[in-house]
Amino acid sequence: MKVISKTHVGMVRNNNEDSLLVREPYLFAVADGMGGYSAGEVASRETLKAFEAGTYELRHGKVAAPEEVLLEAFTKANKHTYLMAQKNDAYKGMGTTLTALYLPGDNTAYAAHVGDSRLYLYRNNTLSQITKDHSYVADLLAQGKITSSEAFNHPKKNMLLQALGVEEEIRTDIFHFALEKGDILLLCSDGLSDMLRDLEIANILEASDFENAATALLEQSLDNGGKDNISFIMIAVEEDA
Repeated sequence: MKVISKTHVGMVRNNNEDSLLVREPYLFAVADGMGGYSAGEVASRETLKAFEAGTYELRHGKVAAPEEVLLEAFTKANKHTYLMAQKNDAYKGMGTTLTALYLPGDNTAYAAHVGDSRLYLYRNNTLSQITKDHSYVADLLAQGKITSSEAFNHPKKNMLLQALGVEEEIRTDIFHFALEKGDILLLCSDGLSDMLRDLEIANILEASDFENAATALLEQSLDNGGKDNISFIMIAVEEDA
């Protein structure tokens, strides 16, 4: 397995509200914070800390029900961030996306997701979005009210319907899928997916080796405007477990 992670403030913002969790070879996550001055940074960082604490079992031995552990860890992370926001006026309204991936080494990937950060799977020269965005525009697209091209350029594309830390309760998407040798997994904040269409990402992954592809993804996102913080984790599955 190969892993590369990158984060960049982008070309517009002054601070980076994204946070990454890389705990090879088992656990990976990306969080994209939102809120007032500095609150977004606090939300993503503190949520990842609480999430990591809640996944101790996953990182220190295989468990029978990893999806249950991931769900509980998301619940605890949400409560932690929500209480911080309630107790400190400077953090009022803060929240964060969270997309996490657990790889126990048995050719299965377990994922948990809230928000509009994404998990992609690149297999056999085809890129598939594994997660579903919890956003206003994603709902419009699912209902057939707009096209994918209209969704990519929609003025409300960043309007979230759910994020950690905003409400006392969250609905976490939990799922698993099989892995194959040669797969590439891409966890990213919307700073990447808002700047690069899926076809652009796929073309970069097809045209470059693993290390150069990571560099190209970041550089192309910046060249396309870099309107938000850009953060991602790339994981290459090199062999069967």
